[in-house]
Amino acid sequence: MEVSLKPSAPKVLPPNYTPGVDSMSSEDFLKVYLETLRYQDPFQAQDLSKMLDDMVKLNQVRFFNDIRSFTEGIKALFNQSTLISSLSLVGKDVVFSVEEVNTLKEGQYSLLSSENINGAVIKLLDGDTVVKELRMDLKKGLNELSLDGLPGGQFKVKVYKDGMEYPYVQVGMKGGIKAAAVINGELLFELTDGSFLSPSKIIYIGGV
Repeated sequence: MEVSLKPSAPKVLPPNYTPGVDSMSSEDFLKVYLETLRYQDPFQAQDLSKMLDDMVKLNQVRFFNDIRSFTEGIKALFNQSTLISSLSLVGKDVVFSVEEVNTLKEGQYSLLSSENINGAVIKLLDGDTVVKELRMDLKKGLNELSLDGLPGGQFKVKVYKDGMEYPYVQVGMKGGIKAAAVINGELLFELTDGSFLSPSKIIYIGGV
């Protein structure tokens, strides 16, 4: 039997050939690069820089996908851990920060002060108009805010100390936490009135 030792004819790659490099190692790429140089048609040379550029781009995409998957995994784990620890607040009352007081809804409002302030002036405003003004001594911590005599509406609250507006007092509203849930990747508390609250809005827990 006669065995042919004639090498197979080299295959010339077409000009529009694009190698798949999405899972190619640097060693494999180097082999393909050298073989392509060896067998390419000298009259229709390939642009190998495009192959290299494609490989770099695909590796970048793979890297960012891996980072995104890792980040999403960490976030999910954090949310689960936070959700479990937040269950201890279910059934408790908290005070959460609000931008305005609303006399059209039932609610108990408070002022959270960073220090004791004797003779603080509290102004409730409708736009730039002062609707109600009261003087009270604020203690460090939580102070109940009376809305008696206010008409129906929404009002801004400003606190003044020694004739100057004092920014270190937060307006809060009391609410009861009914449940905790992770919605669209964000931890939220459901209040007894059916609204949802971000934990970042809570300014006071306990004794309210």
